[in-house]
Amino acid sequence: MISVLIRNKNEALSLEKAIKSILVQHFTVPFEIVVVDDASSDNSIEIANQYGCKVVSLDKAFTYGYAINFGVKHCKYDIVLLLSSHNILLSNDFPEKLIKYFIDPKVAGVRCTPIANSRQVEQSLDGFLTIDKDNYSHSNDWQNLLIANCSAIRKNVALEIGFNETIRSNEEKLWCLDIMEKGYSIISNTPCYFLYNKKNNSKAIIRDSISKYQIDGIKPKSLPAFLFILLKSIPWAIKIAVLAWFNTIIGQLNTTLIPYKYRKGIYK
Repeated sequence: MISVLIRNKNEALSLEKAIKSILVQHFTVPFEIVVVDDASSDNSIEIANQYGCKVVSLDKAFTYGYAINFGVKHCKYDIVLLLSSHNILLSNDFPEKLIKYFIDPKVAGVRCTPIANSRQVEQSLDGFLTIDKDNYSHSNDWQNLLIANCSAIRKNVALEIGFNETIRSNEEKLWCLDIMEKGYSIISNTPCYFLYNKKNNSKAIIRDSISKYQIDGIKPKSLPAFLFILLKSIPWAIKIAVLAWFNTIIGQLNTTLIPYKYRKGIYK
């Protein structure tokens, strides 16, 4: 039995695509779709209702961790698939694949695989990866921990050990570290593929880097290393800019010369 939990704010068009990708799944067990909405001003709620979703609205200021904790409390099934409204499931057998990983009661979460990550797609072909406290390597496995835009969690574990509600992002990775301390494990590199239909912007990258540093205390880069990269990249940036300018000018020149090189009605 599966609850699909979608966090949403003003993403009506993407939300509808995400819901459609859920409804084409071959569910052999009962399921529900729960949409946690953060005061959307578009027609997100109308679309969710149109497709029979359960809609719950946040009752206080949004944080990623709070939205998950709030939503999980409104889910009625023990396996909860966390899904971003920007995501599209790429197969119709997600439920069947996910359920089998939770046969082991020590498994608290299962990470699905974004097709944009070619390394993890290739690794998934060789079998899934089980991560626990004993074999976790921070340098190697941080990137293999859950991603809240498409991962499944065990509801009773999430109720026992909630997601941090103050950290600005990476709340799901911090949760993984917390639950592994309690003896649970995480499964990654699974053949459950999805499309993340949104580009990360610089603000999101900075936000994730800040929260990672708050968790592990490892500096992303030293100041001298940054200055070295900056100086080294200047010739490259100039080259790229000149090439872009040159290609644009050549394209415009060839377009301008068309009337001088060709004639209407003569096709050669």
